[in-house]
Amino acid sequence: MDIHKLLPYRSPPSIAVIGDICLDLYYFTGKDGAEISVETGLQSYSVFRTRQDAGGAGNTAVNCKCLGAKQVDLYGLTGNDCWGVILKNLLTGKGIGTDGVLVQEKDWQTHVYHKIYQGRDELPRYDMGNQNRPLDEKADELLALLESKLDTYQCVIINEQVPSGLHSQYFQEKLAALIENNRGKTIWFTDCRRLNDRYAHTIHKLNIHEAAEIMASNGITGRDENDPLFAAGWLYKRWAYPLVLTMGEEGALVHDESGCKTINSVHLTQEIDIVGAGDAFLAGLVTAYGAGIDLYEAAMTGAFSAGVSLGKLMETGHPTVEEVIAIAETGDFNYNSRMASDSRLARYLPGTEIEIVTPDIKPGPLKTAIFDHDGTISVLRQGWEEAMFDVMTEAIMGGNILSADEITTVQKTVSEVIEKTTGIQTLAQMYQLKDMVNTFGYVIKENILSPEEYKKKFSNTLQKRMEKRFDLLKKGKLKNEDMTIKGAIQFLQKLAASGVKLCLASGTDQDDVIHEAQILGYADLFNGGIKGSVGDIQNDPKKVVISSIIAGIKAEGGNPAEAVVFGDGPVEMREAKKAGLLAVGILSDERRRWGINSGKRKRLILGGADILIPDFSWADELINFCGWRLK
Repeated sequence: MDIHKLLPYRSPPSIAVIGDICLDLYYFTGKDGAEISVETGLQSYSVFRTRQDAGGAGNTAVNCKCLGAKQVDLYGLTGNDCWGVILKNLLTGKGIGTDGVLVQEKDWQTHVYHKIYQGRDELPRYDMGNQNRPLDEKADELLALLESKLDTYQCVIINEQVPSGLHSQYFQEKLAALIENNRGKTIWFTDCRRLNDRYAHTIHKLNIHEAAEIMASNGITGRDENDPLFAAGWLYKRWAYPLVLTMGEEGALVHDESGCKTINSVHLTQEIDIVGAGDAFLAGLVTAYGAGIDLYEAAMTGAFSAGVSLGKLMETGHPTVEEVIAIAETGDFNYNSRMASDSRLARYLPGTEIEIVTPDIKPGPLKTAIFDHDGTISVLRQGWEEAMFDVMTEAIMGGNILSADEITTVQKTVSEVIEKTTGIQTLAQMYQLKDMVNTFGYVIKENILSPEEYKKKFSNTLQKRMEKRFDLLKKGKLKNEDMTIKGAIQFLQKLAASGVKLCLASGTDQDDVIHEAQILGYADLFNGGIKGSVGDIQNDPKKVVISSIIAGIKAEGGNPAEAVVFGDGPVEMREAKKAGLLAVGILSDERRRWGINSGKRKRLILGGADILIPDFSWADELINFCGWRLK
């Protein structure tokens, strides 16, 4: 999918959004400067910063506008209160048409979500409007306004979000009749939490949990409701209308008259916040579809929009056209998410520990092999994760005394970042560390180091761990085989003897990679070169090597299937996948140097691995399966 052929839109759509309009109020609090109340004895809290934003249908409307819609009009109710005034001013300021935002004087207060943060922790939320009841005459007025302008919209989005919101029984009946009587005038989309089964002749966007609830209410229970393909097919038959089923990290399914297609989720290495991602997906989907893009590519645009939103912390996030283009250009995907999450789905080559993730792969003759280094061949840096964990947690906490809960949050966040960034350049990981130090806020600004300084700390910490291993190698107490994955050196020698071009690509600094390969005795086998990080985070060495290899193969009139990538990290798997190369993931246990480290399985499959092996003791079986003719 070439995003530049879609965005910016040549024919931006006009969109109406009707539903539950909310106001999100954010409070960022702490105890600094606060006092204990003399009257009550209770601890007060300082509010350091506040933010107001449109929520519910309002958030969807703003997202559509930010994503390039020509006109977005909002239809819904507010109360006769200050919150309704604030909300309407916010919407007007974002360019949203608010003629359809009506005030109900009786039995209605503006829906307000008070979202309170203490540091990075979200405290219990306080909601207003939980006893609202829409008046029938207001429902009539609202729908009459919408109908009067219906032929000016390419799409109408139906939003239903709160239990006591706009969608009374009366409103449901009237809206369903409006849709039925105006079929063909515009395209309707439904995004409801409880009423997905209510509005016919609409394109439904719903998540897998909402789908399961609909099936359960119709007597379908057991494993079927947990099978997204089954759910999408069942719902399509039920509604006889296209639908988009979102599944979080497992991506999405698009089902229309052409069948069911899968959309992979966007892979993000930074910390994420899922609040607002669904609204962003919907807005990207509808805006693209209204601009004349087919449903599958429109849903792809929705996935990119959700990816942008996920990267925005402590806010719903309003993705822009520029941000969607950027993530589509540089972003990666998660592959085979269900298989990655469920080891019971693993399929093995009979009599072996070789897992075949992509059953229909057809490897070509092997002419080029690209290897990651650490964890794939060498274990000299075994324990780097622990070293990075120590450096990152220390940098974030900055020597401050934190509560047990705060320490747990820091450690959990660091662990997740290390898991997601395994295989990328160390410097790129340090850029993320600096962002985390800023976000947590435990370190004063002038004491925050640069990414290069954090990298130096990590390198020094890791070097101390490695010096003992170097010394033991030098004294002959350890042999090269003791510092490499089982069978790796012999496999490299076999490939080299067979005339296979060998390339080494690592996220570790280039001088260090070359030095370590020389110490372990296989540097000369890599006649295709050894590439490592040179401090340029815009040019990952693995991407550079694979791009260079592909260019060379094409220049010689060859086939990318003639090359294979071996690695124990998702970065090289993704680069192989994008380039059409065979991706072999190594589930290496770096402590034992042989056998399976099951913790690597998920990230390698998500990265796009076609085949998984525990170590190179299975090399002959792999060679036979792939049909490689080696000496």
